[in-house]
Amino acid sequence: MKLTNRLNLPQPLVSAVANDEYSRGDADISVTGLLKPPRIAALEILHADELTEDASDRIWSLFGQAMHTVLQRSNTSGIAERRLAIEVAGWKVSGSMDAYYDHGLLQDYKFVTVYKFKDGGVPEEYQAQLNIYAEILRQHGQQVKWLEIVGILRDWSKLEAARDPEYPQTQVIVRSVELWPSERVREVIEERVRLHQQARKGLPLCTIEERWEKPTKWAVMKKGASKSLKNHDTEEAARIHAAEVGASVEKRPGEATRCKAYCPVARFCTQYTGEGMFQPRSVLEAV
Repeated sequence: MKLTNRLNLPQPLVSAVANDEYSRGDADISVTGLLKPPRIAALEILHADELTEDASDRIWSLFGQAMHTVLQRSNTSGIAERRLAIEVAGWKVSGSMDAYYDHGLLQDYKFVTVYKFKDGGVPEEYQAQLNIYAEILRQHGQQVKWLEIVGILRDWSKLEAARDPEYPQTQVIVRSVELWPSERVREVIEERVRLHQQARKGLPLCTIEERWEKPTKWAVMKKGASKSLKNHDTEEAARIHAAEVGASVEKRPGEATRCKAYCPVARFCTQYTGEGMFQPRSVLEAV
């Protein structure tokens, strides 16, 4: 992948981004890669020499790496940033834990937006990631008793916290994550490995969830208003509502948010461009 600097960031930042020492080792796939949509992962392999990424898009990743350095320097017992691997369905799956302590606590640190932890929950992908790490540790003879996500909220606002009691009240939050039984985790790992193995032979379509797809809505609008009275799932429901209150109806087309703004291979993806349903070329040709 080629690194660009369209925003003309200071060279020390660009160099730091470029000198990322991350490696999944000799593994076939990492835990984070395992949880990535198989279509995206396969297209990244197919077009590895054509992909570009701007340094500005990697700044928060750089901060995450800085946190790993802090954890390595902390005076704790256990495992920090040590890469371990397990064999699953003929593949080696590797993971690097942020912090594991001898008393059985496994933690993962995230530099994220407030949105990620809205409604007091933990995103499903974070739950799965931690539980897969836990299973890797168990298969290496370690005992895991509980899991925690430590969220460092990069867009946290002290003023917003004072105004809204439902808003996170601190910039660093710690959330417990359910510890899944080993059998359940192994099933998840095996299924994800199978999906990625199949994707390297023939590309599947991304699901609605993987595309972060927002459905089309019909908004009921009062004349001169900037906000809708209500957004409806169907045009019929919106028109009935609009007739009742003397308003108009505005169609708000849905979109696949990930495809539009966050997918590194969107320009190569026929599902997104609409050129066809499947890529004919096998990923194995590019390996």
